[in-house]
Amino acid sequence: MIEISSKPYIMQIVGYKNTGKSTLIAALTRDLTSTGRSVAVIKHDGHDHFEMDHEGTDSYSFAQAGADAVVVMSEKRTALIERRATPLEDMLNYLSAYDWILIEGYKQAPYPKLVMVREEKDLSLVETLQGVIGIISWLTHDKIEYTGPKENCVWHSVHETEHVARWLISLEHDEEKRKL
Repeated sequence: MIEISSKPYIMQIVGYKNTGKSTLIAALTRDLTSTGRSVAVIKHDGHDHFEMDHEGTDSYSFAQAGADAVVVMSEKRTALIERRATPLEDMLNYLSAYDWILIEGYKQAPYPKLVMVREEKDLSLVETLQGVIGIISWLTHDKIEYTGPKENCVWHSVHETEHVARWLISLEHDEEKRKL
């Protein structure tokens, strides 16, 4: 089983479309930040159709003029928009000052994963991935039904995200104990 490593703690949230990945990440972000932890979120867009800037803004006009990177900074926020692909590892290094990095997607990346399961057929995903340490389920009878090779996974209900957040925090403490 893959264990969570030292800070920043990285957790991937993976699953099929419409299983609640973004909703879970938003809830975990609220729960973790409410305990004083800093959280960065990386979302993978497999279709490459997202737009971060909109017509009528200066930054949009700079990009339309040909800028390969546009940075907008204020006293409290920074936005960087680049016209290039960034390897996941590079972004993780860039975000290394955060306590937690939650990643939506990148199923094949080698980090600990929580798999979202909405229907019984979604359990097949658990068996195809490396690093699965937990299952977040919409099902009420999942523990009884699932007997796959990763039956040692921690199971949580999608409706109890505060329990998931507490479990993540407990992983921090387990890591701290291993360092002693």
